[in-house]
Amino acid sequence: MKFTKKTAGAIIFVALLLLLFFSKTIYTYNMPEVTGTKPRRGSLSKLEISSGIASWAETEAIYAASGGTAGRVFVREGDAVEKDQVLFDMDFDIAAAERRYAETGNNIGKLEAEIGGLRSRLSNIRTALAVTESDTGEEEPDTALPIFTGQAGIIALEISKAKLALKNAKLAFELGSISKNDLVNAENNLKTLLFKYSAEADDLELSLTSKLMDMENLKLSREAVRDLLRDYRNNAVIKAPASGIVLNLAVEKGKYFPEKALLVSIGVGSEFFVECGISTDNNFVNPGDACELSNASHVLNGTVRRIKPSMQGKTVTISVRSDEVSDGETFDVTFEKNSAASFVLVPNSAVNQDNDGFFLYQIKRRKGIMGDEYYLARLNIFIGDSDRQNTAVLRGLTFLDPIVLVSGKALSDGATVSLKNPEDFFEN
Repeated sequence: MKFTKKTAGAIIFVALLLLLFFSKTIYTYNMPEVTGTKPRRGSLSKLEISSGIASWAETEAIYAASGGTAGRVFVREGDAVEKDQVLFDMDFDIAAAERRYAETGNNIGKLEAEIGGLRSRLSNIRTALAVTESDTGEEEPDTALPIFTGQAGIIALEISKAKLALKNAKLAFELGSISKNDLVNAENNLKTLLFKYSAEADDLELSLTSKLMDMENLKLSREAVRDLLRDYRNNAVIKAPASGIVLNLAVEKGKYFPEKALLVSIGVGSEFFVECGISTDNNFVNPGDACELSNASHVLNGTVRRIKPSMQGKTVTISVRSDEVSDGETFDVTFEKNSAASFVLVPNSAVNQDNDGFFLYQIKRRKGIMGDEYYLARLNIFIGDSDRQNTAVLRGLTFLDPIVLVSGKALSDGATVSLKNPEDFFEN
């Protein structure tokens, strides 16, 4: 082949290109290779996933109206029941309650008779004393006393005789036929008689008060037995108060239950509560927020009802309505929300930190010995909130120049780097 000037020029040109290529390759070989990105404005997307167990939001419970033993049981836990469906029987000792009711009635009758006697005796004494107690024998006794019958008459006559004896003793003492001691005895006899009946009247009033209290207690006892009999008859057959699912069934045939003991609870309606935990620093979940509940069988929407502190963080109660949910079913709960405010955002991997705080590496371009080259400038920033992908920059970033997203090597301020995607930021 003939070697010409044209051929020689071509060879020299190719050699220069190869030399330039290898020179640039050698020059950039040890440079850190970085990928750049640009900050952007946008909102943070918050996400937290937890888990919880569904339970009925509304339940109907049946308690024992009175102590008794369970009879026949017609349902089991987990059964679906309709309103007024018979659940089980209760065996009550109605005969014993009826005997108590009759016995209490007899005791009330006996006590009424005793109270009547006490009132009669008290009335007779008070009536006799009211007429005679004002006359102490110092003046002429009233000879026109009313005529009494029965016990009142006997008491009035006895007092009148004592008064007359005192009157006669006074006349005899004035005539000198009896001694002073005889006169004093007559006076004492009258006073003793008056004191006797007055004390008896006081005792009768105390006894009457006590008997009236006993009567009130007996009546209350009788009412209680009557209510018990009514409860026995009304609760001999226990029916479902509403349609739903039997949750807790404490009843077993032959088992005794005291008054107010829980017999059965029924989950009603289609609303369920799911409680789950979230982290303490989660401030984006609020009452009224929507969330997603999912498992292998369902994907449902729920509503946050309340949030309260707990030992591990916060406990969130979620309401979900569905005819397909079962009590005790486990759900994964997803909370997700975009922030209302807009921020300058940078990827989390772009944020660096040292003893001086948080910073970014800004990518700059300059003329080098091999043409355009790229280098880094440290940019100190103040950051705010963040999500899984981005961090909000509050101060220090007022432009949208490219920054380092990722690097294969350690970086430093002023370092020359090899930029993988310069076409995204710089003109050719």
